[in-house]
Amino acid sequence: MDRIEQFFKGYATTLDQGLLVQLSDFSGKSLVFVTDDTKQICHSDAEIINVHETILKALQAGSVTKHVPKIIQSMRLSESVLFVKVRWDLYDQNEKLLFSCYCSYTLQTDEETLFKILVIVLDDEQKQLSELIKQFWN
Repeated sequence: MDRIEQFFKGYATTLDQGLLVQLSDFSGKSLVFVTDDTKQICHSDAEIINVHETILKALQAGSVTKHVPKIIQSMRLSESVLFVKVRWDLYDQNEKLLFSCYCSYTLQTDEETLFKILVIVLDDEQKQLSELIKQFWN
């Protein structure tokens, strides 16, 4: 398993377990979260935790309990910055596929945790996750 797959597998496990603070540890000290309807720039730990809490609440409201990432594309942007497109297959507790969505990530290499997420762009063509997130966005 390469470093990118390892990183997203850890991120998925943390999503599965609903570990909010640990989920935020995957992010850099600044984080940008973008959907078609929302743009959030986070500069503090509290703002980053709030974004992840919103995502977790939306996923839980949609009965999602398992998150399976599939790396679609990765591209080196600089020596320490990568672009990664991920398809997320989202399952319920019976392991029934509920829906899939795509997210694009800008990652920066990190000595401790492999990478830190700088930017998350939700590319949700079916609008299922976007609609769930709208319900919880402050």
